[in-house]
Amino acid sequence: MDEQVVIERRFRGPPDSGHGGYACGLVAERLASPCVAVSLRHPPPLEQPLSVALHEHGAVVLLDGDRLIAEGAPADLRLEVPTPVSLGQARHASAASPWVERHPFPGCFGCGPERSQNEAVAIVMGRVAGSDLCAAPWTPLAEFADDGAVTPLFVWAALDCPTAALAVPEDAPASVLARLTGRLVAPVVPERTHTVVAWLIGHDGRKHRGGAAIYAPDDELCAYSEGLWIELRDPAKMGART
Repeated sequence: MDEQVVIERRFRGPPDSGHGGYACGLVAERLASPCVAVSLRHPPPLEQPLSVALHEHGAVVLLDGDRLIAEGAPADLRLEVPTPVSLGQARHASAASPWVERHPFPGCFGCGPERSQNEAVAIVMGRVAGSDLCAAPWTPLAEFADDGAVTPLFVWAALDCPTAALAVPEDAPASVLARLTGRLVAPVVPERTHTVVAWLIGHDGRKHRGGAAIYAPDDELCAYSEGLWIELRDPAKMGART
């Protein structure tokens, strides 16, 4: 395996780098495993050729020349996933999301309030009243699918940002996704409204871990993930990953 890929500006997270979950998906979809862990080492560049290659011990890497952007390998993620909330609860939570007013990257493909689910993933998470969960609806675009199911690339894109909803403290410095571990369980059907649920897993100093799950309209679990977010020591240096 040695392929060339380009992350278009449409698939950005911060203004000048690729969306973390999308970049992880480029790696994960090339591994024949339902559960994969992908570590991000540097921000994924936009609008330039990158290489996806098979690495030692069955890992897959995303490279910018000789610079390692991301690396992934099969994993074994098992989480206690919360039960789904109703679609009405998810819609109400999303509509009241505080991120609409103070999102640091409003153009983010995965969760930016300036984006729309008519052209992006754009899952805007909000707190579910009376619970320890965040939730939002997601209606995947038909163009995200192949053979009747959303491709792993876009499922991974959807599993990224929600993991930060409760994991990253509101008063924390800028934080970046360092690792995303995901397990795909059942097909995500395009053009049907799913619910996405997020919860806190834990904190360890500058490291924050959150979970996310995607549920089908009939409440079947489709996928879940754990995101590891790390606070930047110097938020002005967005170009460095820990």
